[in-house]
Amino acid sequence: MPSLRSLAILAAALSAARAQTYTLSQDLSGANFFSAFKYNESAVDFNNFGNVHFLGEDDANNAKLTFVDSNNRAIIKVDNTTNGAGDPTFGRNTVYLMSNKLMTIGSLLIFDANHMPFGCSVWPSLFTQGQVWPAQGEIDIIENVNLATNNRFSLHVGDDNCVQPTSVSGNQTGQISTANGDISNCTVTPATGQNTIGCVTSETKDNSFGQGFSSAGGGVFAALWDESGIAMWFFSRPDVPSNIGGTAAPDPTTWGKASAWYPASGCNPSTAFGPQIITLYIDICGAFAGQQSVFEQSCASAAPNCSALVGDPANYNDAYWEINYLRVFTNSANVADTSSASSGPTSGGSAGTGSQSGSSPSASQTGSSGALPSLPLSASLLTAALVLVGMLSL
Repeated sequence: MPSLRSLAILAAALSAARAQTYTLSQDLSGANFFSAFKYNESAVDFNNFGNVHFLGEDDANNAKLTFVDSNNRAIIKVDNTTNGAGDPTFGRNTVYLMSNKLMTIGSLLIFDANHMPFGCSVWPSLFTQGQVWPAQGEIDIIENVNLATNNRFSLHVGDDNCVQPTSVSGNQTGQISTANGDISNCTVTPATGQNTIGCVTSETKDNSFGQGFSSAGGGVFAALWDESGIAMWFFSRPDVPSNIGGTAAPDPTTWGKASAWYPASGCNPSTAFGPQIITLYIDICGAFAGQQSVFEQSCASAAPNCSALVGDPANYNDAYWEINYLRVFTNSANVADTSSASSGPTSGGSAGTGSQSGSSPSASQTGSSGALPSLPLSASLLTAALVLVGMLSL
């Protein structure tokens, strides 16, 4: 039987294993920001049916839709100079970026911005998506439309058994807005159009989206994807933790409850998600911002419908990202995200929206609410500790 001394050593090793160390894997800011992304050039928005043309790198740079400003901040914007009035087929120029590197499980993404795009017909998003969509999943970190004031976090997966149990409400600060009984269904069935909205948690903190976010000086979003689940946080500028953005390593265990928490008990983060492409874009109208019932919620007084706004460049003076940095950290228990992304998802990932429909998994599939998000144990430390205990007990 192990001695008290050996048990103490095991406890110490377990504690050390749980206190994961995060290593900076990608540090994207200033001049090196855009070199980390591909420009998803397309004259037509096949994924979300927006009134846009996604420009290639050279055209976007020449049109000053992507550039680094004098404060070393990355700017991504919608064309706000071209007048398309009177042209019913007019699409506004904008940008769709996809990362060159894949983000793997065990990663912590931190995004710091001073301004995000907003305005009637504007649809900005920061999300990650697998190379095969929806089979390899999608994680929406920032998304909403028009003049909405609260950010929406969500998951979209092809796994039939992926849900967010409503019992997690006590372990997150956000509000589940797509609940059906005791679960929120994350499973997408594109062929039938079922549940394209995914499982959504709405941020309840002030200034998490749009004009409010930008007027408050912006803030930080973070997403942690590990074996325990997926957790996402928002911090307005005055509330950013001291171990974010400085020289100290980030430590999510000190940040308090996540805004949105999707525990492994409801959705297996290892099997429902493959390596992820970091995606950043600005769409116009389309399947979300242009949906009439959604448009009317905040923009009914601006125009009879979303498409009526697209031709006027003045509508897009606030449709830009001003980004301080995007950083990806990996923990010591996982392989770093060194693999390269392909040209893009085989069935275009999107910051999916639409109406929630279709059947939901049964309550027996929901699992428990899960504990507060915590970092996974280091397998190597745990194994070493167990071996040491065995030796000491001989």
